[in-house]
Amino acid sequence: MRLVQRVRPLKFLLASLAILLILTGSPLSSLSQPAAKAAPSGGSMYFNETGQYLQGTFLEYWQSHGGLPIFGFPITPQFYENGYMVQYFERNRFEYHPENAGTPYEVLLGLLGREKLDAETAAHPQNGATAGLAHASDDSLFFKETNFGIGGAFLDYWQKNGGLPQFGYPITAEQTDPATRLTVQYFERAVFEFHPENAGTPYAVLLSLLGRERAANLDPALFDRWSGQEQAVQLTVSGPAGKVQPLTPFQVNSDTSGQLKLFDGQNRVYATYPLEANTPLTIYPAGNPGPQGAQLYRDGQVVAGRWDWFELASPQNGIVTGDPIWDGLYPRVKGFLEKDAVTYYSPLDNSPVLGYRSPDTPYIWLRDHVYQEKGFKFFEKNMKSALDYFRSTQHPDGSFDDYFQYFPGGDVYKGQIEVEADREYLFVEGVWTAWQANGDDAWLRDNLTAMERGLEYTYTDPKRWDSEHGLVKRAFTIDTWDFEQGSDGTNIRRNFDNKTRWSIMHGDNTGLYHASKVLARIERYFGRDQEAAKWDSRADQLLVNLNKYAWNGQFYTHQVHLTPVDPTGVDEKTQLSLSNAYALERDTLTLDQAISLIKTYQARRAAYGPKVFAEWYSIDPPFQQGFSYPGQYVNGGIMPLVGGALARGAFAYGFEDYGVDILRRYWQLLDQSGGSYLWYHPDGTPGIGTTSTLPTDGWGSSEMLNALVEGLAGVVDQFKLYREVHLAPTWAITDRPRAAVTLSYGASEAYFSYTWQLSPDKTIQMTWGGQQTQSVQLHLLLPADQPAPAQLTVNGQPVAFTLSTIQGSRYLDALLPGSGSLSVK
Repeated sequence: MRLVQRVRPLKFLLASLAILLILTGSPLSSLSQPAAKAAPSGGSMYFNETGQYLQGTFLEYWQSHGGLPIFGFPITPQFYENGYMVQYFERNRFEYHPENAGTPYEVLLGLLGREKLDAETAAHPQNGATAGLAHASDDSLFFKETNFGIGGAFLDYWQKNGGLPQFGYPITAEQTDPATRLTVQYFERAVFEFHPENAGTPYAVLLSLLGRERAANLDPALFDRWSGQEQAVQLTVSGPAGKVQPLTPFQVNSDTSGQLKLFDGQNRVYATYPLEANTPLTIYPAGNPGPQGAQLYRDGQVVAGRWDWFELASPQNGIVTGDPIWDGLYPRVKGFLEKDAVTYYSPLDNSPVLGYRSPDTPYIWLRDHVYQEKGFKFFEKNMKSALDYFRSTQHPDGSFDDYFQYFPGGDVYKGQIEVEADREYLFVEGVWTAWQANGDDAWLRDNLTAMERGLEYTYTDPKRWDSEHGLVKRAFTIDTWDFEQGSDGTNIRRNFDNKTRWSIMHGDNTGLYHASKVLARIERYFGRDQEAAKWDSRADQLLVNLNKYAWNGQFYTHQVHLTPVDPTGVDEKTQLSLSNAYALERDTLTLDQAISLIKTYQARRAAYGPKVFAEWYSIDPPFQQGFSYPGQYVNGGIMPLVGGALARGAFAYGFEDYGVDILRRYWQLLDQSGGSYLWYHPDGTPGIGTTSTLPTDGWGSSEMLNALVEGLAGVVDQFKLYREVHLAPTWAITDRPRAAVTLSYGASEAYFSYTWQLSPDKTIQMTWGGQQTQSVQLHLLLPADQPAPAQLTVNGQPVAFTLSTIQGSRYLDALLPGSGSLSVK
């Protein structure tokens, strides 16, 4: 497909005396004649007052339906909006409806009066319109369609200037505008203003500048002036026809050098490229789905443009490399998660609550739901209802319930497991992840108090906080699990009493640290700097205390006992528990600590050899009595949730080959076991607790998917809706010469895409872009056998970069714009 757009030569001035009339409060509407140029073909006019063209069908409609007095000057070019070609004028918006071609309704006016009234009513519902003029009279008309009438000067103007087709029905009575104190009346397509200072003239009734008002939210580039030059400028575009996926390459060429701005499906400028005359430029479309546009600038003015070259389709989540593991893991995990989704009902108001259940219990557990967000955020539209439910049942002391299940008319199952100490920080993590996916600031603010109360409870309640050590405490459980070893060494307990044996478990504290830092960022986002500083300070001191008491030089000690305990048959100093892997994801570790921790897991794997298929232990070595059989469930079972967190850390800290190995072993495990289970025996046999145990463990599979997405593919959303992205692709560690990655949130359809390619000469080429992406921090793994790169070019221009090394892995670091292409040589 090749499309050509020309700016036609302009030859003579249009002298329109009608224009003297104008008249109204617009700085562009004055008593001077507008310098409007028309092409000899009669198909185009240029208005110097706004620097815009009016042409074709829109020009014909403008001239035949009132022209400047009714519509004002054009203030934008033609572009697509909500599926229609439109153009904004000072007083309205023209819409081209191809379904009405050949009829008087081919061009329709925007319902700007209705849109303005709806916006005002939403902002001030108490000011809703009331009916006026209950019946027609000699000097009025009443419309039963809207229950409003028109009379007096407004009726006279309405009838003389187009009536119902032009302005639509009245939708309010006459009223006083509180800002201007003028008498006004709203119609579907206009707002009439009565100007007493013009009484007795044709200008007593004027139309509000609704077009300007409605266009105020458009991208400023749409108001840029066109040059109005005499010389034609050619702009050609070639590429696939129809709807295309993000980053599909297109060729752009022009006979004029300039700056090319690309507009997305919401008419937002998302990329700018230098364009050399007669030199094809490859562009990689991104931004919002929908028809895309472009404007070519020379000397600061637009000389050519078009909005009908192609349409960007809604992005499809996926990774394409040609390797069945990397390409197949997302759809496989998505299939697991879809079977874990359940809908119950709030016992407070019977509203539906969608959540993601545990594989071994039908309840919605806050813990399981939040950990599974790492997977279902890519397709789930309802990210709010489960978190809203747990917020609605928050206890007076600030704590949350652990679980619930309820159907109308049935029994209510809900409550807390007292020995747990992670609910409150997990609620913060859950809200943060949901907000990243939905981008709803009002909803985030609604959750702010609940998050603050939850963490305040953890930091202050004597059942949770050990003031001597300045750390979170819990009963003597295995890591983050929900039962305590009984004081007699055999029975398990879930509640506190005078026999509770207290301990400090590192995972509660790394989780609280991370949640406090997240909450500080949220506070700062809402301008609450003092509160943010409080949470930052608490987190920093907590981390100092944790490293002082729990870091043993290699990893975090399983439990720091506050009540003396002497477990039988195990040396607790050697126990490596599952939250060590989570520490790799929570920004609590120094580089040296992270390296030591990963090497500890590697050493455990080497020590056990082939008799244990994976080193993803819930705890190792296990307890010999008191919890469950050694090597099973949380007492030494092998857990994919640990393997996923470990792989994510491996990719982040220079152990990329180890991360790849973990993901490949997990894929093999899926094939062998026919599903994903919460835990496995050391030989790889699934851990099946009951006949109702699901082979679709969402917790572990989501962690593995997270390792693929944030680790191997290297895409981390640093803010919300992929506006700020940390991009650290590590494909160079694999045998793949190219990769294409697209990640989209189900709740908002915000996405980020990139392509990566390694040439035989070791040149790396990438393209990237997103719906709302504004900046990208690149941390690019270089091939092991590549010489130190000499140049990084971004969108054809040299860009500064730095090089870094971790564990022998070399990286190129640079700050990139929100979309573009690069080459590393």
